[in-house]
Amino acid sequence: MASISYVPDQPAARVHASLQRSLAVMDDAHKCSVLWFGEVMRRRLFRGLGHSSINQYAVQELGFSKSRTDDFVRLARQLDNLPAVREAVANGDLGYTKAREIVSVATPETQDTWLKAAKGTRKELIHEVKKAKRAARVDPAQGDLLPSSPPVVAPRELPVRFQMDLTPEQEARRAALVERLHKLGGVPNDRAELMLEALAALLETNELRGKKCPRGHLDGQPPVQIHVHESEGKMTVQTNAGQRDLSRAESERMRCDAAVCKHGGRNTTTIPPRVRREVLARDKHRCQAPGCRRTRFLEVHHIVSRQKAGSNQAENLITLCASCHRLWHERGGGIQFKRTA
Repeated sequence: MASISYVPDQPAARVHASLQRSLAVMDDAHKCSVLWFGEVMRRRLFRGLGHSSINQYAVQELGFSKSRTDDFVRLARQLDNLPAVREAVANGDLGYTKAREIVSVATPETQDTWLKAAKGTRKELIHEVKKAKRAARVDPAQGDLLPSSPPVVAPRELPVRFQMDLTPEQEARRAALVERLHKLGGVPNDRAELMLEALAALLETNELRGKKCPRGHLDGQPPVQIHVHESEGKMTVQTNAGQRDLSRAESERMRCDAAVCKHGGRNTTTIPPRVRREVLARDKHRCQAPGCRRTRFLEVHHIVSRQKAGSNQAENLITLCASCHRLWHERGGGIQFKRTA
């Protein structure tokens, strides 16, 4: 459906018809935008475009505000959970405005019933949605914003699976907390990173309660450190699931900013501690990747790698969170950094 150019001073009937057609075009454009956005999110295409999260991609590449990003993420996720509704939207059988109403209350079991209800007028549908919300006492803002798609795994790097069962009440609490966190901003959209950040925040709270100063507040180090072993150029890490190999990208990331321990020798660091503190302070203890403002699990990255004779001077170093640092090494570069003021 083609858009209508604005021409002033038209008769009332023509203005009304033009407005109705323009609204229909806008509705169709909104629908397509959400479907394309869902494709980027579901297939994690944002990583191939140089972004470690869908939020970062939306802000930097699409110019979205935080609230608009949250809205698109929520709608795309809900449509993925409701395949019949998503198909109706993609086929043009269901408009964007009606789809927004349906996804706030429908479940995989009730989606067909709601699609039948959507065949009436929008006013009738809104009335039924409100009635259903009152009956179920559902907070429509409590959406699951966490991606269900598995993370991209580099060759030879096998994931360690961690799983838990939640009661319905616990799941409701989890969804509400995630929603509130995303409204505050600066929260990773990756399920694993979110869990690690939550544990780090809990540890910091308990340390402060015990009147201990968290180390992360001093030099940007994570609250715990892991020990990685290197032999013949291959790196491994010990986990509860046994010894696991690290991918090439993870190994390069570890070498970028690490403390090196050799048996019988003194511990050394790839970046002098004084320079590391200087870089973190200069970057205000925030990740400097475009669109990312995370303040936990910070690492210092060599813009020109040490393998290419990059120096440990502050101008060759930049602060990145673990997710953005990992992505940079997975892509082998290609991300432009602009330090925040």
